[in-house]
This record gives sequence, C-alpha cells and structure tokens, in this order.
Amino acid sequence: MTTPSDNAFTQSVNALVAKINAATQTKSSLFEQAEIYFQGAQSQQRVIQQLTRVVKEKHKDLDSAKNDIQKNHLRELHNNAKKELKDETVKQARQRYARLKYLKQICTDIIQLCEGRDWQETQQKSAKVLTTLLLLCPHEGNNVAPAHQRCKPLYKAVLSLRLLDQLLTSEDVENQYVVSRFHSSSRFSAPSNKSAVLNLFQRDVARPLVSAALLQDIGMQHPEIQRLLKGSDGSFNPFRVLEKDVRIPLLIMNHEQTMDYVSLGLGTEEYDEENDDSPEYVQRKAHFDKNENNRYRLTQSMLNDAIKPKEALGSTLKAVQIYTSIVLSTKPKFNVADLPKASKVVLHSAQKGALTLSSANGLQKIVGHFPMGYGVVFGPADAQSMVPTNYAYAVVNALNPKHANEPHCLIITTLDTHHRTGKQFTLPQQQNLYFEPVYQLFSKTPAATLKAVAEKIAITLDQPKNQETLPTYWTVQGYFHFKKQQNLWPQ
Repeated sequence: MTTPSDNAFTQSVNALVAKINAATQTKSSLFEQAEIYFQGAQSQQRVIQQLTRVVKEKHKDLDSAKNDIQKNHLRELHNNAKKELKDETVKQARQRYARLKYLKQICTDIIQLCEGRDWQETQQKSAKVLTTLLLLCPHEGNNVAPAHQRCKPLYKAVLSLRLLDQLLTSEDVENQYVVSRFHSSSRFSAPSNKSAVLNLFQRDVARPLVSAALLQDIGMQHPEIQRLLKGSDGSFNPFRVLEKDVRIPLLIMNHEQTMDYVSLGLGTEEYDEENDDSPEYVQRKAHFDKNENNRYRLTQSMLNDAIKPKEALGSTLKAVQIYTSIVLSTKPKFNVADLPKASKVVLHSAQKGALTLSSANGLQKIVGHFPMGYGVVFGPADAQSMVPTNYAYAVVNALNPKHANEPHCLIITTLDTHHRTGKQFTLPQQQNLYFEPVYQLFSKTPAATLKAVAEKIAITLDQPKNQETLPTYWTVQGYFHFKKQQNLWPQ
C-alpha cells in the first residue's frame, strides 16, 4: 500500500501493517508464519512421535543385548536415534523461538510507535496511527475488504492499549497482576534498565495485550478454515456473509487454533544465559521464567476471556474487536456513513450483556462517535439565525472528545475568519452536517449556492467535485494520498 509520496510516519505505519499481515516472497509476515505453522504442525508432531518411538525401540533392543559386541552396536544405534530426536526437537524449537521473537519485536515496535513520554503525547501518537490506518484503506472498489483485513490487527492493538489505560485509570480492572504494574506516575516513564527498550508496564502488560490483539484471529490461517472461507478450489469470496451454521463453527475453530498457536506455535521464551551452576544463575533463571510465564498466561487469559467477557481484560479486546469490525469493515456493503455508529454498536452490545458496560463507556470516551480520519462537513456557527451560504471540510484527528458528538478536528478548507485551513478546533454538534437538524437548515440554501461551494472545495483540494452538493461527510483518502497533505496534526 505504500507509495513513493508517503511521508515518514505513513511509511512506518505501512511497514508495520506489512510485517503483521501481508503477502511476502519470503513468507515472513506474522500471519504467513502462522499459515506455515498450521500447514506443517501435524507432520512435525508425527516426526517427533516417530523418532521418540524409535528411541524407545532402540533402548529395548539395547536392554536385550546378549553380548558386548551386540550391546556396543545397539548402543550406537540408540545414541544415533537419540541424536536424531534431539536434532529435530532443537530444529522445531528454533522455529518456534524465531516466531516468538518476531512477534515480540512487532509488539515492541507498535508500543513505541503509539506511546510517548507522557499521556498527552501518547494520545496524539495513537490518534496518528489510527487516523493513518483508516486513510490508508480505500472506501470503494475491489480492494476494500482485503485492505481493511490487513489493517485490522494493528488498529485493534493500538486502540486496545488506550482502552486498557482508560479502564485502569477509572479503576475498572480487577486483575491484580495488571493493577500491580500500573502506576499513573510511571506509566509512560523510561525503562529503569538502561538496556531495556520498554518499561515494566509495557513489558508485563502492554506487550501481552498487543500480542492478544494481533493474534485474536490468527487461527483463521489454518488450512481447514481457509478451505471453508475460500472453497476447495479457491472460488469462494472469503469476505462473503456466512450462514450461521458455518459462521459459528468457524469462530469456534478459529479460537481453538489461535490458542494452539499461542501455546505450541509460540510458547514462552527460554532463558539463554549460559549455565554456570551458580546460585545467582539459578535465581536469575527462576526470575526470568516466572516473568515470562506470567506474560504468557496473561495473553492466554485475555484471548479466552474475550469470548464471553465478564471482566475488563476480555472486554477490552471484545469492545475493540466490535468497534474495528465496523470502522474497518470487510462486509460486501461497506458504507462510510455507518462509521459514526460504531461506538454506539459497542454500547448496545454491552447493554445486551456481550461485554462490560465500563469497557463500552470507556471506548466511547476515547473515540467519541466519529472515528479518527473521518471526514466531517460543517457550517457556520450562526447558521441558526440565517440561511447558511457556505460549508467546509475537516478531518477528525484527535482522541478523547469532551462530548461524544463533538470531535476534535483539523480544518481542511476555510469557512470564515474563525475557521481557517490548518486550524485545530472542536466541532460543535449544531454545526455538523452529519446531524439531521443541521442538514435541514441547509435545505433552505439555494441549489446554485451549494453547487458553487462544492465546486470551490473541489478546486481547493484538487479533487473531483462531490456528487452531492450538500454532503453529510467527505472521504479523506484522496486528499491524504499526497505526501504534503498527510500531516493532519498542527506542529
């Protein structure tokens, strides 16, 4: 998706998307690694089982040797069998370590891209990632669903981090392991260990959460699920709406295979310091193993709890999953006009008991009703007192609106002396044409006036004129395509 005209930040986001879920010649992306694992997992297990049987058989033969000559020969065969088993075990372990190391590096990269030195910088960096992801994805054409599918994991990872922070701040998290590592004063501090790149919370909580968000649908790479989605000959549209009798078993299978990948395909990292048999070594290894197992179990519990969440951790993933499925929808009938409904759908799901109300409310506090990157159309503040004669474009570019219906925006086209291009402002509901009362005010405006405004904006943005002379929103992708227009944040 990267083009030569992308700026450095857009390229960074694109690079992460590619590392997570892209088709590469070397089959090196996170999702491709999982696909390779699922394709070969059973055969690898059979190889280990077969070599283990051979070792047992050779051991029995050795025990039944009748003389020293025969014993020496059988001992050599037994040692050779053990070596083959050890070599194969080491080979498979190295493959697992490589996959785990790759995942951890991606998680670290994500955390560093979306978190800063303090809460405020973190909110801005996260908003930039979420905005960029939406604007990298087309909203029309044949590539909508595949592009959205590629961007979903990173989108979920970043938003999950911000939601968990929100729930920790509001003291809605019950997990004592997580709570014990959260301190508002040190949440975004530099690592205490100079050789580390992440601080304690980022290592012990943020990285497991990001892992869970990235891996939530990794089981979909299993060949059996791919066959159900694409058909045995690959002729099915994998993004079609599935019947319930297919969809439910597929979701169950996805979770089962995801958990298999987490436990067997990734597992935990091994302590790599050379054993010197000292008490200090034993203590360091025990400390390492304990921390590694804690992080591993946290990722597992988050994924399991997200199925039917009753507490904050599972609900964090579930709320963001529902929200992202609308904002980056892969359904055949994707409609940009539906995006402001996303956080409302999450809240409705919580009211039905699908997740906790605190997580739905927390998410709405973060994103409001207008997603990052959404193009809003607004009129003058005095439109109530006279027939409006002008409207302008802005783009939602910041998190944490004070009111859900009043997003923080960057003005793209000038409306008047108070609303000039490049200015950051909060869009009042009574000026936003998304809302019916405001739209109706403009219905009194002469058609020729509206047409002239639409033409002026098209010339200003060097884009085709909006087909509607009075739009309720605008698509920012064409504007964002150009490098000079990708910085949607005032310096």
